[in-house]
Amino acid sequence: MTTVTTVRSFDWRKLWLTRSELQRLLLAGTAWGLAMSIGLSAMTAWHYGMICLDDVAFTTVVSVMAGILAIGPIAAYGRR
Repeated sequence: MTTVTTVRSFDWRKLWLTRSELQRLLLAGTAWGLAMSIGLSAMTAWHYGMICLDDVAFTTVVSVMAGILAIGPIAAYGRR
């Protein structure tokens, strides 16, 4: 089977998210991102004795985005 026939024969409807899967994706990704942000901020505070608010804001945004993009799909499709 070639790549073209594989792509044509793939059932693309399996990739659509239901409402509950989308909620699971967002909730799991956000929770993971916030947990990472809290952990990284705590390590920064422990190491330097203070926290820069700009660093906390940037770390939180990047961690939540990474969580939604990386952990979210695992949580959403993990129940199928």
